[in-house]
Amino acid sequence: MFMKIKNLHLIGVTVLCSSLWGTQIAQAAVTFDSSATLTYTINSITNLNPAHPNDLSALGVSGYFDQGTDATNYYLATTGDGAVVANNPSYSVDPVSSVFGHTFNVSGSATAGSVDSLHTGLFGLLFDNSGTDSYSIDVSLGYELSAAVAGLFATNSIALDYFTLTDSSIFGSTDALGAYTIDGVSLSDSQTLNGLFEHIIFNIGAFDSTNGLDILSANIAITSTIEPAAVPLPSVVWLFLSGLLGVLGFSKHKKSKDA
Repeated sequence: MFMKIKNLHLIGVTVLCSSLWGTQIAQAAVTFDSSATLTYTINSITNLNPAHPNDLSALGVSGYFDQGTDATNYYLATTGDGAVVANNPSYSVDPVSSVFGHTFNVSGSATAGSVDSLHTGLFGLLFDNSGTDSYSIDVSLGYELSAAVAGLFATNSIALDYFTLTDSSIFGSTDALGAYTIDGVSLSDSQTLNGLFEHIIFNIGAFDSTNGLDILSANIAITSTIEPAAVPLPSVVWLFLSGLLGVLGFSKHKKSKDA
C-alpha cells in the first residue's frame, strides 16, 4: 500500500512538472507609452521697413498640429494581439498671438503578438504676409519628451527636429531619447527629456509669387517595437521540484531495501 501511495506521489509530481513546463513558455504583457509636448513662443516680430517698424497688420500667424499618415511619417505592423493607440486629431489655432503648444501621445501593448511602428506628429507655425513689408521673426521652441516601456522585449524612441520652409540654414537641429528593455535583465525603463531651442530667427519677405509665406515646422517621430518573450519559472521552483523527486525516489529505494 505504501509503495502505491509513493507511486501516486511520483505521478502527481510528474504531472505538476509537466504543467509547470507548459507554464514557463507563457508570455507576459509588454507595453510602451510615449508623449511629446511642443510649445512655440514668439519672442518678437519686427517690421523691417524703417518707416513703420511696429506695423504687423499684414502678417498673420497660425498654429497647427497633424498626425502624419503618409509612408514617410507612418508605419504600423502588428501580429497576434499587438495593438497601438494613437488618437491625435488635427488641431489648429488662428490667430496665434504669442504661444502655441500641443501634446502628441502614442501607446501600445502585446501579450501574444508584436508591434513595430512609426508615428509622426507635425507641429507648425505658419506666417502669412499679405503686404509689401518684410519681417524678422524670433521664435523659441520648448519641448517635453517622455518614453516608457515595460516587459521584455521593447524599444521606444522619440526624435525631434525642426526647420523652416524657406531658410535652409535653419535645418537639422535635433534631440532624442529612448527607453529599452532588450538586455534580458531590466523589466522596465522610463526616460524624460526637457529642452528649449532659443531664438530661432528668420525673415519673411514681402508678398509676391515666391515670398510671403513661411512655416517653422517641428516633427516628432515615435518609433516603437515590442515583442513579448517567454517568461521562465524562477530557478528556485525547479530546484524544489528536483529535490522533491529525489526525496520520493530515495524513499522508494530505501523502502525496497528494508523489505
